[in-house]
Order: sequence, then structure tokens, then C-alpha cells
Amino acid sequence: MRFEIQSQTDRTASGAAYVHYKAWQETYRGLMPDEFLDSHTYEKCRRYADTYQNKFVAVVNGQAAGFAAFLPERRDFCSAESAGEIVALYVLKKYQKAGIGKALMESCLNKIEKREVVLFVLKGNENAIGFYRRIGFRPTGREMIQQVAGGEITELEMLLKR
Repeated sequence: MRFEIQSQTDRTASGAAYVHYKAWQETYRGLMPDEFLDSHTYEKCRRYADTYQNKFVAVVNGQAAGFAAFLPERRDFCSAESAGEIVALYVLKKYQKAGIGKALMESCLNKIEKREVVLFVLKGNENAIGFYRRIGFRPTGREMIQQVAGGEITELEMLLKR
């Protein structure tokens, strides 16, 4: 499968938002409360797509197939003191296992200047946890529990040391 990784622009933002929305529906059903997942609308994803400045979109045949976003400096609640952070990495199910996630991750890692990179992954999302492990991320042992509509979700912190 041929794909291209692009920096997100206004032109690709709606595709990235769709990927974000659709990937949540495909991946998280059964891993988080339905009530919370059902409140995760395309419109919310579109606003999220505008939140971060550092984003990449994977394009297949002119359509967004995946997207990733990063921060050059981690957020305050991360355990690593000096790290960049991957804040999003989503690939539509039909494009998974084609190298798109890895290419998106590499694009982010190439832009993060810090020697350490942190991310959070939903507990129980074994495909994503395995993917991050293959890249070199390791669990820190830190869990972040959030109360959400319909219950709670737990995210695991993972760290890459380069």
C-alpha cells in the first residue's frame, strides 16, 4: 500500500478529525464506557485537530488514513522531567499493519529534540501497547485514572529513552 506522510494543513484537518473520530469508534468499543465513547463526536475531534500545532497526516489515495500529534515538551502531569510527548496516534482499522503507524511515529520522533518521549495508552488496548513496545517504549508503572461519562478509563504511561 502506498501512502504519504504530510504535515497537517487546513486542507487535511477535516480528514485527520475523521480519522480521530472513526479510530475511537473502531478501537475503544468495549475498552471504555459506551456513554463516554458515544459523546466523542466528529465536531469534538475537529476542535482537537486544531488544538495542537505539531501534527502529521497519513494520506492514501487522497484520503486521510491516519494522524499523529506531538508536543516538543511534555505536559506537566507526565513523570519524565525532560521529555517530548506523543499526544495522538490513530490509524483507521483498514490501514493498520501497513506501516502507517510506524511512519507517523517516526515523523513525530524525528521532530522531538528531547532524548525521552512519553505517551499514554488506554489500558487494555493490547494492539497499541504491543506496537509501542516494538518501537522501544516501556511502561513506567504510572497509571492515570479519569472519571468519564459512564464510568472511568485508565491510561498507562509509556516512555522511550533514546
